Amino acid sequence: MLNLKRSLSSRILFYFFIVGTTLIVGVFYTFEEAGKEAFKQMEKEKAEVIVNTILPTIAMNLYLGMTSNVNKVIKEVTKNNENILGITIVNDGKVVSSYLKKDIGKSEYFIMTRTIKRPNSNESIGRMHVIYSYAHFKRLVNKYSKLLWIFLFGIAVLLILFSIYLEQLLSPLKQIVLQLSNYTPKKTFSFEFSDREDEIGRISRTLEKMQQKIKSYALKQENMNKILEEKVQQKTQELKKRLYMDSLTGLPNRFRLQEDLESLQDATLIIINIDDFKELNDLFGHKTGDKILASFAQNITNLISTNYPKFYRFSGDEFAMLFNRKMTKSDIEQFLGLLANKIENMTFFHGDKELSLHVTMGACIGKEGALEKADIALKKAKQYKKSYEIYQESDKSVERQYQKNIEWIKRLKKSIDLERVVPFFQAIINAKTKKPKGYECLMRIKGDEGQIHTPYEFLEIAKKSRYYPKLTQIMIVKSCQYFQHSNCSFSINLSILDIMNKEIVQTLKESIDKYQVANQLILEIVESEGIENYSLVHDFVAEMKNIGCQIAIDDFGTGYSNFEHILKLPIDYIKIDGSLVKNVSTDENSELIISTIVNLAKKKKIATVAEFVSSAEIYEKVKELGVDYVQGYYFAQPQEHVEVECNQ
Repeated sequence: MLNLKRSLSSRILFYFFIVGTTLIVGVFYTFEEAGKEAFKQMEKEKAEVIVNTILPTIAMNLYLGMTSNVNKVIKEVTKNNENILGITIVNDGKVVSSYLKKDIGKSEYFIMTRTIKRPNSNESIGRMHVIYSYAHFKRLVNKYSKLLWIFLFGIAVLLILFSIYLEQLLSPLKQIVLQLSNYTPKKTFSFEFSDREDEIGRISRTLEKMQQKIKSYALKQENMNKILEEKVQQKTQELKKRLYMDSLTGLPNRFRLQEDLESLQDATLIIINIDDFKELNDLFGHKTGDKILASFAQNITNLISTNYPKFYRFSGDEFAMLFNRKMTKSDIEQFLGLLANKIENMTFFHGDKELSLHVTMGACIGKEGALEKADIALKKAKQYKKSYEIYQESDKSVERQYQKNIEWIKRLKKSIDLERVVPFFQAIINAKTKKPKGYECLMRIKGDEGQIHTPYEFLEIAKKSRYYPKLTQIMIVKSCQYFQHSNCSFSINLSILDIMNKEIVQTLKESIDKYQVANQLILEIVESEGIENYSLVHDFVAEMKNIGCQIAIDDFGTGYSNFEHILKLPIDYIKIDGSLVKNVSTDENSELIISTIVNLAKKKKIATVAEFVSSAEIYEKVKELGVDYVQGYYFAQPQEHVEVECNQ
């Protein structure tokens, strides 16, 4: 099969054949049709001449009533002209004279009709119908077609001869291409057409010169590749060393520890953490801190005289020791005690100052889950302020909580990515009218199966992760968007951490401006966390008040609560903590505290809100004490969708 994609010559010949054939066929049919029309028109013109010649004679004889002369004329004309098959004269609807040849039925013809007018007048005295044969026209057309076919055949022969010539002309190029298809820089060959003086010869000679240049370049490239391979191998070794070695201490790192741990049949692992190393860095600088880490690593390395334990830089201020066997509890306790004593007696210098380090260690006996278990033991030792702790089976609850925390961190990221962090809304009710004044926006997370998770499950974990600011920002944006076309007030909880976070504060300002909700928004500052950076909080509250927002102190009455806060901050609401409210109907102390808060708030013209109102008894009691607004399950549970029209 002809490969048109690969062969240029084949494509040229193929397209030349297509164009030539199309041209021949097009010319033939064009000229044939044009010729037919020309011959047909010529025959009609001849018929016109004959008719116009005999028409005056017929008109005169017909006008004089000489019918016999009319018959004689049409008979003579019909016999003398082979193309006229018959003539008929009609007057007043009657045939006056007619003559038809016998073979008229076998012929193709056309009829020409003319009006016979009285001499020297336009008055019609009859009509003449002339039957004219196409026989002469057909003879002309056949003769013309034969001549045309001969002409076109000659053109076709010329095209074929030209194609053969073109194929021979391109044949050297094909042979050159065939030779080049087997070319390699290591193989030298000459072209058989290089002695020709035409373009093919010049192409061949140019290719031979190029071949020498390519061969020289390939040799240089081959040498370069060898050098590069050596460099790559060298760099690979360096990178591998960097991957598994800590650059500061020269110790194997966490990656090497993981691989070594996997390769052992059994193991005992110790994680060593230098206590309060961050404070040392902050006090003396990171450069000094790095020197102490390197010196610490060298001192510990000097204590090890055998292949095991191996010593590693785990991360930051943490190191690890790995034994290649499962040690007994008494052995590992003895080792940890000795090691702790050795480290306590080490001295490090910063200029003329002597420094000592204290460490906390966590150990795990056994290979299975060693890294996680040793870390849990380390956390337990820090929690109980012990120099070391060995992982016990009873620590599984800590391990489970550790795993749960990891799962929640993953779930928080997934919830943010899939937009499953949503606000729920709990009504804040006017204590006198029992009608909603507004809503508190409460964070919820939707699970994979639609279940709802409250902050009780994830908030503390979130605060220790990098996702906490994003959660607060999502709540701010979605809450402002929900109430942008509402006349209800709505409140958003902000912790001291939120107020100190510039990105969260910026998101808050942008959302207030975008959704125009300044006059509806109440910012609830969670007071139970303690307000220590008073100037920062005061500046934030003042700025939000200038924008148009209102301020509430949340969870008031517990933790670090004191009335001094009320006097210093320009607040609008006090939300009395639920731990006081839920016992108000049965506990006199709770009643006294709430009464005191309400009385002071009224003197300062601050509205009060009682949280956790879960029964009619609690509602009646806080109402009796003068609380302005109530909130709790007695009136409404948090809901994802609420009415956005509030009538107090």
